[in-house]
Amino acid sequence: MSSEPYHILLVDDDDVTNFLSREMLRLYMDSPQIDIALNGQEAVDYLLERSGEPNRLPNLILLDINMPIMDGWDFLAEFDKIKQPGFEKINIVMFTSSVYYEDIDRARTYASVKNIYSKPLDEQKIKEIIASCP
Repeated sequence: MSSEPYHILLVDDDDVTNFLSREMLRLYMDSPQIDIALNGQEAVDYLLERSGEPNRLPNLILLDINMPIMDGWDFLAEFDKIKQPGFEKINIVMFTSSVYYEDIDRARTYASVKNIYSKPLDEQKIKEIIASCP
């Protein structure tokens, strides 16, 4: 990993999940930079705001599926539309409480999605995610 902090965008509407995820990431990673978007639209706005400066883009997006305003599926569709230089470094991991096989299969149809994990984060999941998302 480079000397710059690993930059993560949590996209989830649940404050408790965001708090727990942030704490777990800080516990098992070396000083990550963690930002939060409460829905897919906030995440799109966040990315567009930083699109001219690729070094400000996250290395990893942990994306929930079920959120108000813009859910994870709609975010993925929009992400493909707004891709700009620098976006190729962004790894997206679906992070959901959904246990439906349909959601798992659907997530795997998106080239931008590296993997799908169930909530909550734990040490093993964090290690797997970081190992698969440089």
